[in-house]
Amino acid sequence: MKISIETITYLFYWTIIFVVAGSMIVYGLGKPVQFQGFEKSADSNLSEGHQLMWSFYSYSLAYPIIIGILEILGGICLLLNRTRIFGCILLTIILSNIIIQDYIYDIKALNSAIYYQVLVFVILFFEYDKVRRIVQELFKTSETKRNFLLVLVAFVISILFKYIEAKI
Repeated sequence: MKISIETITYLFYWTIIFVVAGSMIVYGLGKPVQFQGFEKSADSNLSEGHQLMWSFYSYSLAYPIIIGILEILGGICLLLNRTRIFGCILLTIILSNIIIQDYIYDIKALNSAIYYQVLVFVILFFEYDKVRRIVQELFKTSETKRNFLLVLVAFVISILFKYIEAKI
């Protein structure tokens, strides 16, 4: 049986999707219990930053649950063709936050977060045509002429709103 490069590419593409989606869903489901019961750990293997971050996340259950829901949503979106790009964008936002926190607070899971982010970028590479169309749509210029005076009036009104907001 001869296997074509297209078949191998397709297999590789879907393997990456299942790896990322499955991992994000599992991580999301685990978030409510991941940070429970963390008191100042006497574990000398944990850095001070690790202890600080875990204390922050375990302070309230709401924040880890919100992160978990977003991870689950991103994972599910990856599985569907219509929502795959949205899932990649959502997971990139979440993973970028995790990567920054893991780096700053010296968390050993940094490599895992980077690994999943690279896989998300690979998925986006496979979806190059869709991504290109989305970027073009986001940054296309409008043919309508802008009225400078109206923009200036809107700017002044926005400053007025900020002034009122500061007084409230």
